[in-house]
Amino acid sequence: MKKIFLILFVSIVPLFAQTEYVLSDNRVYDFLERMETLHLVKKYNSYEIPKTRNEIAKYLKEVIAKEDKLDDVDKNILGDLKKEFELELYGTLNNSEKLITGDHFDFLCQKEKYLYFVRDSSKNINLFFNSAGLAEGIIGNYLDPSRSIGASVMSYELQVRGTFYDKFGFFWRGGDGVVLGQRDAALFRKDLQYNYKYNTFDKPNSFDITTAGYLTADFGFIKVKFGRDRMNIGYGAVPVIIGSNSNIFDYLYLSVKYKSVNFSYFHGKILGNTTTIYDSTFGTKNIITEKYIGYHRISFNLSNDFNIGVGEIIIYNDRPIDFAYLNPFNIYKTAQNSGKDRDNSMVIFDFNNKTIKGLKIYGVLLIDDVELSKLGSNYWGNQFIYNFGLISDNLYKNLPLTFQFEYVRQDPYVFTNRLPNNNYTNNGYSIGSFMQPNSELFLIQLNYRFTNRLTLSGNFSYYLHGANPLNGDGTVKKNVGGDINLGHREYDSMDAPFLDGDRETTRRFRAKLKYEPIKDVYISGTFTYLSESLQNSVTNKRFETFISFGFVL
Repeated sequence: MKKIFLILFVSIVPLFAQTEYVLSDNRVYDFLERMETLHLVKKYNSYEIPKTRNEIAKYLKEVIAKEDKLDDVDKNILGDLKKEFELELYGTLNNSEKLITGDHFDFLCQKEKYLYFVRDSSKNINLFFNSAGLAEGIIGNYLDPSRSIGASVMSYELQVRGTFYDKFGFFWRGGDGVVLGQRDAALFRKDLQYNYKYNTFDKPNSFDITTAGYLTADFGFIKVKFGRDRMNIGYGAVPVIIGSNSNIFDYLYLSVKYKSVNFSYFHGKILGNTTTIYDSTFGTKNIITEKYIGYHRISFNLSNDFNIGVGEIIIYNDRPIDFAYLNPFNIYKTAQNSGKDRDNSMVIFDFNNKTIKGLKIYGVLLIDDVELSKLGSNYWGNQFIYNFGLISDNLYKNLPLTFQFEYVRQDPYVFTNRLPNNNYTNNGYSIGSFMQPNSELFLIQLNYRFTNRLTLSGNFSYYLHGANPLNGDGTVKKNVGGDINLGHREYDSMDAPFLDGDRETTRRFRAKLKYEPIKDVYISGTFTYLSESLQNSVTNKRFETFISFGFVL
């Protein structure tokens, strides 16, 4: 009787629609992917992240209706998520506290915490103000030669989000940070490698939190967003389409969902090649090539357990926005040919299958270029990415352990282009993963949930790369298609065998322990052993240690 009442209650409680998007690193995505694998939510798909708070709440309602099927750890994780998404689920904020004008604010409580929030139910207006702080110690110990480096990183940011009339919303985030210690250690953090402020010599010890902000409108089956935030496109631990390897960028986004058909699209502005010149009057100037990216995908839920999708990507540059690619429903390859072949188009196929309860199998095939008559040969123009993986929660009833395996192969010259500005990069960094063309990756990962607030994850990755052999002065001796910033040239070989060139091998062991003693206050430790054998007989073995303390308030 209690279960029936709970299902009826969840079904009749109206959703208080919040149109803002949940940040891509929120743990709710891992939770929902596990629920998807266990058949506790229907038609959830992790291929494109982030999703709106309203979407997340709909999936959480499905889980709440089946809460008795969860293990004890996930029941407690769901309890935390009920607090975080309380407004969207129940229309209340009883489990939330605010610091400013709050009556009895308690930093040590287990409620959701905010700097301040405003709720006007009569006008369906909700505003939330948050801050986030991070203090991190980084240590690198090199085994050969024996040396140690270290740095401390501290950052603080402000976040503001809100929804008006259940349809329109916004989000803004910005902040600053400071680095104390050795630069080599701080650069173990990927986000500092491409942070412009940190890499500008007049501000050597400070960096900014890359500003994110957007406006959004949610009309149910149609969603529109304009602005910038972090996107992940692709399955698994290493999204091959869009990941966190480069800067975030501005884009216009459209999503249409009707029954079993989903359509998504964005058109974005990215950074092309940079040329620095000196002007005797104005000083140093950066000249950056105009560069754009377009993406669209249609997918079909053939059942609750099987999804397929097909999409396209276009990269073009050195001209204003092209209306052929601004059109969400155009065919990019055809438009590229009509525009006299100045651009770089790619086709993507993907699938997601969880027919076997507790097991999710996924795959992505990207075709950058292909010559059908030369399939099966080493012809350089056949450029594919193969991505296959599985996630297993088959031990769920006995052990709170998730197992994941992933394989990625990137053919020579994939993501490159004969026109350098058309390569698949943003500010010189791959828009997808860290992987270079002419490489493959094997990854095994285990995630163990001791409690809802204490988790341990560990992974091992084995990465092989065929690098372009270099001359003594650093110029390319032979192009084997191993550098994303160098496409095929007229005088390069027509054959490009996989993993040809200077073979590089990277083995990486990583373990991360995260503890959240108080809600929204966490301590984590990440420990990595890296062993690299690079070209020109360069070897690198080191331990990396990250100790972090952070909070959201």
